[in-house]
Amino acid sequence: MLIKINRQDCLKNYPSFPLRSYNYDKDEEEFYYPEVFKSYILTLTSKSFKGHIKQLATGLLKLTKQLGYDRLIFLGDTELPWLNQDNNYKPAKEAQQYLVDNKIGKRFNGALQIESSGLQVFVKHLSWLTRCNAGLPYFHFTDKEQNIIGNICKYGNLHLDTLNEKTDTLVKAFVDASKFLILEDNNCFNQFGKANAIGGRRIIV
Repeated sequence: MLIKINRQDCLKNYPSFPLRSYNYDKDEEEFYYPEVFKSYILTLTSKSFKGHIKQLATGLLKLTKQLGYDRLIFLGDTELPWLNQDNNYKPAKEAQQYLVDNKIGKRFNGALQIESSGLQVFVKHLSWLTRCNAGLPYFHFTDKEQNIIGNICKYGNLHLDTLNEKTDTLVKAFVDASKFLILEDNNCFNQFGKANAIGGRRIIV
């Protein structure tokens, strides 16, 4: 079950969420990102993107349990709705239908609170939405105490920021004992093809 949270209510209660908007006067994007303690890009060794995100979903669930969280809150960094972009590529279409089935309307741009019990299914669909739809916001997540900020990029890597030393110590201990690998030098790449082109990825023109 997905619990919807009004966008403004979410930002009031969770002000650490990254934000992005376009300043038409300056003709440039403006960004807000909270001050972080340390940043990681975590990946997994996988043979396919489908298998990769299954491992990713399991790993993220284990991490949240290790940190003592029973839920995560997800929010886009712009005001565009979750269903802003249509895509007929089968996994992306299934992800869109998953949101519709959970009563996410075409105009909803607020946050989604995901309980641990539904996190793996949600992460699978979110990963396909992010991979295939270049016109969507970046969907970040945090815990209710705002100890971490994270997002899943188009390559299926987990970008994770710790916001305090205590949480960072717990995250490092988890990663050391897990299947996650730390990508050095922020070097994200497409490990499921010979080129950087991503199958099924579309952009709104």
